[in-house]
Amino acid sequence: MSYLSTLAPLGLVVALAALQSPEANQAYERGRQALDRGSWQEAIQAFELASEDKALADAGLFWQAYAYSKIPDAKRALELISSLESRYPKSAWRDDAQALAAEIRGGSTRGALDVTSDDEDLKLMALNGLMQADEEAAIPVLEEFLISEKSTRLKERALFVLAQSESEKAHAILARVARGERDPELQRQAIRYLGVHGSDRGLALLADLYRDLTSTEARATVLESFMIAGDGKRLLDLAKNEPDPELRGRAIQLLGTMDASAELWELYQRETSEDAKEKMLQAFMVAGDEEHLLAVARDRRQSDELRRSAIQLLGAEGAEEALWKLFQEESSLETKKQILHGLFVAGDHERIAQVATDKAQPPEIRRSAIHNLGVSGEEAVPALLGLYRSEGDREVKKQVLEALFINDAVKELIEIARAETDPELKRRAVEKISLVGSKEAKDFLMEILRKK
Repeated sequence: MSYLSTLAPLGLVVALAALQSPEANQAYERGRQALDRGSWQEAIQAFELASEDKALADAGLFWQAYAYSKIPDAKRALELISSLESRYPKSAWRDDAQALAAEIRGGSTRGALDVTSDDEDLKLMALNGLMQADEEAAIPVLEEFLISEKSTRLKERALFVLAQSESEKAHAILARVARGERDPELQRQAIRYLGVHGSDRGLALLADLYRDLTSTEARATVLESFMIAGDGKRLLDLAKNEPDPELRGRAIQLLGTMDASAELWELYQRETSEDAKEKMLQAFMVAGDEEHLLAVARDRRQSDELRRSAIQLLGAEGAEEALWKLFQEESSLETKKQILHGLFVAGDHERIAQVATDKAQPPEIRRSAIHNLGVSGEEAVPALLGLYRSEGDREVKKQVLEALFINDAVKELIEIARAETDPELKRRAVEKISLVGSKEAKDFLMEILRKK
């Protein structure tokens, strides 16, 4: 059996679009390309890098093990499989890893098939081994599994094995399961495996299924299979023409995972639905398309809601330079506050502090910057303390005290309370300290009480 056409099960693939870092995603793609070329060492290095990202860790371990099995270095491959199973016991890659381990150990199970055994793990190994030993004999057994009372896990494995076959019989069985609705979960798995295999025949079947199926959930699975198979053309057509808003939005999101930014931007400019445009903005973020998000954020012809979304997505993308440039260009105070929040999302405490200390900024903007520093965590505390010391405006200082309190900066609040000569500000600092409840705060309050 070949694993080269497999990807992570669909739920994982879709989740990765939101979770994985661009560097890990690129490394993962390099690894897949290296596998296709048979460049095992290159694949190992790429998947090792990809697996540093939590969202890709289990998939990265599996593909490293696969590449090591091809060198061959069975010992290292089995170590990686063991690591995957112990670290990620609920991973969607666990079954594939077990099948790979059986192959590495030489357990092709020729002549050892026992379909009546109660041991599921042995059955899983036997299914893979029989398919390698005698495909024609294996297909009827796999079909029997699908209509039997076997567990869902075994039935899904049977579908997976069938999906690897080029046999007309295997494809016909997979097609029947994908069309049937007696077992929705098996139907979804069959549709997914058609996308994983990515053959022209499978894609044509998926297109027919999308047209014929009535379940929105099943049709959404077909869309995701188009994405897995890399069929951007069909997805784009549905993003343009699908009348169901939910399915159309799904097609748009999936185009983002395929980096189809140019096609999405063309579609965005013609679109009239705010909801669809919002989905496209999210797709730009998934694709790492900072340029088009910035274009929307700058465009005053866009609705306030869309501009706000573009700014926040730039923050989620970590586009600090773009947001800072936009802040300097913008005249609307409300939009400037949104940009500051985008900088907060991006973790750019330095520039937020720069705005907070800039006395040329309108008071409303400075207050917004101080608030964002207040919820930025302990990294922003030094900037807040520096701002308090350099600031002459009492109201600004009160805002800084509030921000320090939000950050649980007890040490800094005590330092301010001891040094402050303004009675009102001193009282405000002590009031904040009294609300903390830490030992350090209690000791300071006792110090005040004992003072003669």
